[in-house]
Amino acid sequence: MMYHEPETMKEIRRIREKHYEETKNLTLEEKMEYYRKKAEEAILRAGLKPPVATTTK
Repeated sequence: MMYHEPETMKEIRRIREKHYEETKNLTLEEKMEYYRKKAEEAILRAGLKPPVATTTK
């Protein structure tokens, strides 16, 4: 019996594969920077105010 994958699931799979290909050879620090930038872009696209970065030592 064949399973018909819904279009939404195909799109999710496509996005996950794209992210994997973009990050598979990055170090942990590079991945953190990659996802930080992607999150900031999404926040700006949504018209939200980006959070203020804080560092504690």
